[in-house]
Amino acid sequence: MIINRIKTIKSTLFYFYKYGIPSYIIAFGESLGDNLLLTVLSRELYGRRHKNIWVKSNQQQLFEHNPDIKLILPFGALLSGLLLKAFNVKTVFPKYTVYHPETDGDEIPQKHIVLKMADDLQLKGQISLKPVLVLTDNEREAAKWAKNHIVVTTSSSAALYPMGNKEWDVKKYQQVVDLLCQTHKFIQLGSQTDAPLKTVIDLRGKTTIRQTAAILSNAALLVSHVGFMMHLARSVDCRSVIIYGGRERPDQSGYISFKNVYSAVECSPCWLHNTCHYDKKCMQMILPGTVEAAVIEQLALINEPLPADILYND
Repeated sequence: MIINRIKTIKSTLFYFYKYGIPSYIIAFGESLGDNLLLTVLSRELYGRRHKNIWVKSNQQQLFEHNPDIKLILPFGALLSGLLLKAFNVKTVFPKYTVYHPETDGDEIPQKHIVLKMADDLQLKGQISLKPVLVLTDNEREAAKWAKNHIVVTTSSSAALYPMGNKEWDVKKYQQVVDLLCQTHKFIQLGSQTDAPLKTVIDLRGKTTIRQTAAILSNAALLVSHVGFMMHLARSVDCRSVIIYGGRERPDQSGYISFKNVYSAVECSPCWLHNTCHYDKKCMQMILPGTVEAAVIEQLALINEPLPADILYND
């Protein structure tokens, strides 16, 4: 144990020597979407004169070239608690809810999830709700073929914590594609295990995170559910139609700059994962024609910049 403690102290001193002493070390866990939201917090910290911010994450692709982050460490990297305390380094694991397995549900946040995370960092005032993923010119250029395509994802089954209550019927996704495929080209992204769609360029399981982001940066639009792809699209300014249903409200987790198809049913928001006592009424009531109309509406705005997503934390 003493030997391990000495090794940890030595490695921490090495990081301090090479990268300086951080003011904050922030981490979330393995979830892709939640890790990407850390870039919102790191940018706000940087803008408040915290110029040495470290992130602990195993999703390094999300943070490459990020000017607000000095060092990306693996999530399990051991640092000396004694040294962190001695140099007043704040280590924070921001969170926005707590899962209760007995109900299969999360505690319902009373404000936007980013503001809940910001509370753990004592970030107040105006917060720009835009994740940061910095693509190189070469990465964007390699995905230029996706220009004017519509990207669609159909499932969260491959997510770290899959939630059936976020998912819309794949048959309805197919109907949307069928309604529009004569005039628009579609790309399907996601996991190889997602149900395949017809009349699309099938890239399920064939792209890295950064390649996916580059495709979105060139695409005309994303059609998807709440989750990582939604946050990734906002980071690269890709217009989106997000099928919310009623598990959660857009003002709790989404972006006002997107077209959010929300069902204000009496049981919403429930924040349940896979349990539903109403046969997913909130998702069933969303029709393909409604989503088609939302897509057409957003495509008409393709040459206009996305409105800013600004939050205020009291």
